[in-house]
Amino acid sequence: MPPSWIRVLRPGGAAARRVAIATCIALPVVATGSRSAAQDVDTAESGQGESLPLWEVAVGGFALYAPDYPASGEYSINGLGAPLVVYRGDLFRLGEDAAVRVVPVDEPLFELGVSVDAAFGADSDDNELREGLPDLDPLLELGPELIVRGPRLDYGAWGEAELDLALQGRAVFSLDFDEVAYRGLVFEPDIRYRQRGLLGGDLDLFGSVGPVFATEELHDYFYEVEPQFARPGREAFAADGGYLGTEIDLAMAYEGLGPVQLFAGVQVGLYGGAANADSPLFERDATAAVFFGLSWTLFESERQVIR
Repeated sequence: MPPSWIRVLRPGGAAARRVAIATCIALPVVATGSRSAAQDVDTAESGQGESLPLWEVAVGGFALYAPDYPASGEYSINGLGAPLVVYRGDLFRLGEDAAVRVVPVDEPLFELGVSVDAAFGADSDDNELREGLPDLDPLLELGPELIVRGPRLDYGAWGEAELDLALQGRAVFSLDFDEVAYRGLVFEPDIRYRQRGLLGGDLDLFGSVGPVFATEELHDYFYEVEPQFARPGREAFAADGGYLGTEIDLAMAYEGLGPVQLFAGVQVGLYGGAANADSPLFERDATAAVFFGLSWTLFESERQVIR
């Protein structure tokens, strides 16, 4: 099971500290869905896709060292340990490239569905520049996703690779104990690369790159300073919508330890030219986040599907 612990680990796309929950929840268990038994056999014989259990139950955890929000100069350590349930159905898919996905259209050349992701929050009292400002609550994203499948590459002894284009548009919500607040829309086109089968078939590599655009509400959440929170060195600032930054993700998953999978990765955020680079809360044109973790598969189905 390659990545499903990796996708929630990113702040950018949906928000602020997203290099964290979905990226990590997506690395060990990424999948692409099931087909009929006849299609499974035909696909396997033609060398397309990989045979995986329909469902898996595992336990896992990860640690993340990442900036508090996009372009922040201060970092925090977060972690999560939890049971993992992976389901690779025709319509409903759990623990894939996003935490939850519903895929009503899955064709050889493209896939159209709805996905859900999440992001860690940040305590403003632990961030010197944001001291006195409202906390950044955990974020939830929900919206459509179109994946256009590109070439499938065969490197022989070096494994196989996939190159896809993903177009995601999501509504973003912040989650507090007593309130769910709308935080705008985010649009993320990205190119995704996955290479399987290195080191005798036990190592998978993953990469993606793409810009992030968001409406004014989400930029307000990160970069606006209302007059009552202004102070010397942190002037009042009204944020605008537009370009948030570009994210580059690199990760690997190692599956050569039986039921145990190890994974690690890095995300680079490039924020030069961002719509709110003049905000007093905007500190760095480039940041990096790192994470690592493991998962242990406890049970899996006998039935196999092809991804």
